[in-house]
Amino acid sequence: MNQPLRTRRRHITQVLAWLLTVLLVSLGVRAEEFRPDFVDRGLPPTPSRRLVPITAPSASRSLLGQGQQALMHQGFDDRAEVELIAIYQLVAQERLREALHRSGLLVKRYPNFALAHLLRGDLLQAEAGRLRHFADVPSAPGSAAQQAESARLAALVNEARQRLRAFAQAPAPGLVPSNFVALAPGVKHAILVDTSRSRLYLFRRDADGSLNLEANDYITQGKLGTDKQRAGDMKTPLGIYFITREVGRRWLNATYGAGAMPLNYPNAWDRLLGRTGGGIWLHGVPPTSYARPPLDSDGCVVLSNPDITALMTRIEPGATPVVITSHVQWLSPAQLAAQRARVRKLLAQAPAESGSPAATRRPELAAATVLYYQGAHELLVVQYGGQQGAEPMTYRDYWAKQDGQWRLFHAGVLS
Repeated sequence: MNQPLRTRRRHITQVLAWLLTVLLVSLGVRAEEFRPDFVDRGLPPTPSRRLVPITAPSASRSLLGQGQQALMHQGFDDRAEVELIAIYQLVAQERLREALHRSGLLVKRYPNFALAHLLRGDLLQAEAGRLRHFADVPSAPGSAAQQAESARLAALVNEARQRLRAFAQAPAPGLVPSNFVALAPGVKHAILVDTSRSRLYLFRRDADGSLNLEANDYITQGKLGTDKQRAGDMKTPLGIYFITREVGRRWLNATYGAGAMPLNYPNAWDRLLGRTGGGIWLHGVPPTSYARPPLDSDGCVVLSNPDITALMTRIEPGATPVVITSHVQWLSPAQLAAQRARVRKLLAQAPAESGSPAATRRPELAAATVLYYQGAHELLVVQYGGQQGAEPMTYRDYWAKQDGQWRLFHAGVLS
């Protein structure tokens, strides 16, 4: 290859890598997480934030240094996503030819993965020296076709942002969300949906009571975001829910993919606040898609078909909790244990509403599932077993913090 062509391709590679960094930084991901070494070479600085000069690959985030097991240990079990992120890292490290080769393998293996096709298209544009920016639309300005394509590509760029943020800002190993105060011994898994990150985290309860991250999956939420209030508002609810049942592929419209798990929305708290609607499910995608953009459902939480299939093997209807939140507080095991002790103490001392069936019924908290949610209100949901005569029963109590004091406002009997 002659020197001018080599220099030109080198420049295009650097521009593509710089564009990737601008994308990351402008959307809140720290550039240093990818450790590109081109920052010191005089390329233009990002307009929104100064790039930190970096000269060495990240020890904690480099897939190329540790292999793809680096992501697997953080719960990333979607092989298509793991490979996608690895390719983005190759771009950031200016290994364009290798990135292009691996992107070809990725779209061949997952032909319906739209974001993978977008990445490969950008790489091909860069190889040809025609790349101006990510998701470039070459059609005539202002045309209806361009507007539709621009909207589609903007949604894919948003998906790229959310996937890369989840990688760069993954919770440190061993941390657990404050929402899972305690899981009853018979409850093996709990689900946390972080709508701000477009992620679903599946935690496993081990025999010693500790919680361990088992899956870290990309999700789609409502077209108009979160905090569902009424039927048809295209929003995903926030709060504490439980999976009520499983629905297999054979019983579903193709829209819902490989399976579905309905949630108990609206729950007792939602009904108290006058929230309406229903049909909020965790479900898959049509066979013509691999994933959907971050804001693309009617309110459901949508996963890829491989992810929903794996998830359905691990849940127990009626027992597996699903906390949906826009803000996650991550705690160490010691911090969670301290929180658990505080919550159990306040539940033992807090007054029940006068006349409530639970006024004379107190759960054995060591054997209860205790879940916490903080949004516009602070809530606790306590689920536990008991006896009614000779019959075993399951109870679900809802507590809310009012005027600085926790009060039981709903005592439910499930069976």
